[in-house]
Amino acid sequence: MTEKPGSFLTHILDCKRTEIAQRKIALPLDALIRRAAMAPPVRNFAAALRKEGSTTLIAEVKKASPSRGVLLENFDHLQLGRTYIANGAAALSILTDEPFFQGSLAYLEAIRHWQQEEASADPRAEAVPLLRKDFLLDRYQVYEARANGADAVLLIVAALDDSTLQDLLDLVDGLGMHALVEVHTEDEMRRALEAGARVVGVNNRNLHTFTTHLETTEHLAALLPTGPQRPVLVSESGIHTSADIARLRGCGVDAILVGEALVTAADPGARVRELALA
Repeated sequence: MTEKPGSFLTHILDCKRTEIAQRKIALPLDALIRRAAMAPPVRNFAAALRKEGSTTLIAEVKKASPSRGVLLENFDHLQLGRTYIANGAAALSILTDEPFFQGSLAYLEAIRHWQQEEASADPRAEAVPLLRKDFLLDRYQVYEARANGADAVLLIVAALDDSTLQDLLDLVDGLGMHALVEVHTEDEMRRALEAGARVVGVNNRNLHTFTTHLETTEHLAALLPTGPQRPVLVSESGIHTSADIARLRGCGVDAILVGEALVTAADPGARVRELALA
């Protein structure tokens, strides 16, 4: 582990390990793998984020955060998902952590089910990829994500040792999914690249202090390789305006992940259009 002793991340991960153990008892791994094998086909998360000449938007279905509490009192995950897609989001990020973000795997499953119904009614209906955003530490959670309809998962380098990071990435690849491999230091970027990350997310929020600085993306973007092997680059957290997006595009960002600025907006649809078209 690379997290600092006593940090808030450490507390979250301790709780997550207990949660994983309880889930394994409730639904054994063998049964979960069978469920995952029956999930709808995977959509290409990385391809959805790359759009020549523009910066795409991963819009987040998010009810609460540890630092700000409940963000949206009348939270409706399906309505948010519909609004995001209708207004130009390239992908959805769905919080599934319950204790700290008041998320749920049920939100992920329900949005994927709604997408399947839309596709059945109209094959032309746009079906964007879904990212499970949680603190993944175990292969069980990857299968859990796939079984509930996720096309991609979040892997936080600060929460994983090199062996576990590689193992989870290999499993994700084997299932045909993508991982958004999250970093926020030079060392974490090096580790992500050495593990073969195809989508790298730079979190502008320090996971120990929860402060945000866009300079984090600008600094770490310079460490990415150039050419056709360059991973998709996503900037996360602290992004609020079209000026922020223009600034990030200048350092090679392919996509942005935005949550709080959308769910707290008076008109989330208009906010998505503003950021998706910036």
